[in-house]
Parts: sequence; structure tokens; C-alpha cells
Amino acid sequence: MMYDVCVVGAGTMGSSTAYHLSKKENLNVCLVGPGEPERKTLDREVFGCHYDEGRITRIISEVETEQILAYQGTLSYPELERESGLKIFTEVGMAIVGPKGDEIVNGYVTTADKFCKTKGLLCEKLDEMDIRNRWSYFLPSTNCYGRFSKKYNGYISVRNLVKACQIVAERNGVKRFRKVAKDIVRESDGFYKIVLESGNTISSKKIVVACGSFTNFYNFLPGRRQLDLQLIGHTVLKFELGEEAVKKMSEMPSMIYKPKIDAGYVYILPPIKYPNGKTYLKIGHGVHPDFEDKEELGKLLETLDDVQKWYCQEDYPKARNFFKTIFKTMYPDIKPLGEELDFCAMALTTSGKQLIGFVEENFLVAAGGNGKSAKFGLQIGKICADSIVKGEWDCDLLNPEDFRVRFKDELDA
Repeated sequence: MMYDVCVVGAGTMGSSTAYHLSKKENLNVCLVGPGEPERKTLDREVFGCHYDEGRITRIISEVETEQILAYQGTLSYPELERESGLKIFTEVGMAIVGPKGDEIVNGYVTTADKFCKTKGLLCEKLDEMDIRNRWSYFLPSTNCYGRFSKKYNGYISVRNLVKACQIVAERNGVKRFRKVAKDIVRESDGFYKIVLESGNTISSKKIVVACGSFTNFYNFLPGRRQLDLQLIGHTVLKFELGEEAVKKMSEMPSMIYKPKIDAGYVYILPPIKYPNGKTYLKIGHGVHPDFEDKEELGKLLETLDDVQKWYCQEDYPKARNFFKTIFKTMYPDIKPLGEELDFCAMALTTSGKQLIGFVEENFLVAAGGNGKSAKFGLQIGKICADSIVKGEWDCDLLNPEDFRVRFKDELDA
């Protein structure tokens, strides 16, 4: 069978693309990529950052393009929830807290005020006393300030987002291949052959590759070029909470917190119930394009073997100890029942923005989430779907140059 569009990559961006394509008439579409494994083992090649119940989604951002993407994506959650029957978005609000005079915090505050004013949304000013009174269990650093905005901010179950997109897409006729794609070849007739790990092939007139951190490890791109991606191993620690702590923190928002000017920031998800029945508060460290191993919270990943081992490792004591210290400092009266360390790989770009665009006629790439794709993956999927059908960039709200696909050989030249 010849497909009109083949989407390679069944994570956040790829599944969202398939979902939006499934709503278009007279298109034969397929989605290629494995599902979530029951457990992480080294006999599997591909993993994903979407194996999670809690990822921050926020229109409060330091980057204008991300505000637009997140806002538009958040507007789409109710429809997808109705179509799939799955809960995706929880609007608990978003807080930015940090020391006065800090450049990063000031950037968040300035853009939050501007964007919320433009959209007619409430963005509350916070001083140190406001913070202490509002969230009595949270002990912030002295001389801190920030902002809080409820509307369109909170967290999503990115696991349910991916699942919902796939459910609706398949219901609408998208064919699912739960296999790893190994190679993409352009045939003499201009169409594409996608080679699966099984050796079987799929034929398609058009291609969307949305494989995140794994894009450069396979023979996908024309000329076997490599995207401008730097892969960083990211760590998070989930603290299991008992009923009393969950009740005490029931009004907790998602948060970005910078304890002092000369320290990095952390992000915190409020207590969320996971499929195993336990409730966790999750803390992760910030994303820095100039990441160096000296931060000791992650690792530069250069090979597929590096990525596999990173996802499947049992422990990372330096990160675990860091997060435990942060938790104890922030929530001195909360005693967790235990903790669980988790790992993922982030694909960072030199520009700090996502790479979305055509690498040749009928071949579109979406990659480089920069650790933030969960909160606007649904909107990126719409851009990909609309653009691959039209044959050119199709999003009036955003400038395609901001997302231009860049390759490593361009940066090296």
C-alpha cells in the first residue's frame, strides 16, 4: 500500500502529527514507532520522555515563540480529552519564584506580565510574604519574589497525551506500525521507502520524521546529514508522599524555583497519582544549552549506546543527593515515604528553539524539543500536519525562520 504521509516517531510530536493528519480528508496516513515498554531494558533501542504522568505546561515562558505554542496547544486539550476519554491537562497554575535581581527570574517575570496582559489573563505579583502565606509548607529563600498565573498553566499527563492522540488517530483510520524504523530511502519515482527493524518496508509519498533524541542515530535524513542536536541525559527525582502530605499540598501549583542568583533553577510538579497507585512530587533540574558535566546532574550523550544505558541505569547518586537536599530545603516539614529516580534524554539545539521544517520536498522534520516539547507538542503536531499537506510552512502565528532546520555540518563550516 502507498501511504500519502508516513509519520516516523510515535512520541509527543509524532503522535500529535498523526492525530492532526487523521482529521484531514482523503489521506492515507501511517504512524511508525514502538509503544511504551513495561520496563526499561538494554535489549530495546528506543525510549521516550513521554513515559510520565506529570510534565509542566505553561504559557509563562521566557521565550515568546514558546508562549504562543503553549497557549495554542492548551486551547486544544479539551477537544482531545473529549475525543479520547482521557484526562490530559490539570490546571493547577504556574509559579515562578526566585531572588530579586536575578536575570533568569526577571526574564520570566517580564515576559509573563506582557503575555498575560495581551491575553487578558491574571498574573499575580508575589513577594516573599505572599509566597510564605500562600504555600505554608514551602520555605523559599530570603529576598525572593515572583509571579503566579492560574489560567492555562499547570501540568499534563504526557503519557495520556500520546495515548489520546494515537487512539483518535487510529480510530480515524491511521495505520499503526509498532516497530522501530531503521532507514528512509527516496526511490527513483520520488516516493519514500521506510525500512523497519523487521526488514519489512512501507511506501509513502511524504514523510514526517519526529524521533526526538534518536533522529541522528538512524539513516533518516537526505545525504545522511546530522541535525544540530546535542543530547543531554536528564534526571528527575519523584518523592512519594503520604495522605497527610498530599492533603497539605493539595493547592500546590507547578513551579520554577531558583533559590539564589549563583545557582541553577529547578522545576517542581505538585503531588500526582501515578499508575502504580502511589502519589509523587517530582523535582527536575533546569535545561542549559551550555551544559557541562561539572553540573553533575546529567551527562552528555553521544551514541545510541550512551542513550540506552542512560535510560536503563538503576541509580545516579549525585543527582539523587542533590534533589534530596533541594526537597529538604524547600519543604522542611514534609517527610517523603521514599523516592524514585528517573532518566530521560533531552535534545538541545544551538538556537534554543525547536527545529521544524522541510529538509527536501515532501520531507519534513520536527526535533529539538529542548526539554520543553511536552507542553506544546500538540501544537507542533498541528504545524507539521498542516505544513506537510500544504507542502510549505503553514502557521500564520509563527515565523518559519525561528524554527529553521539546522545541521551540524553548517555549524562546523
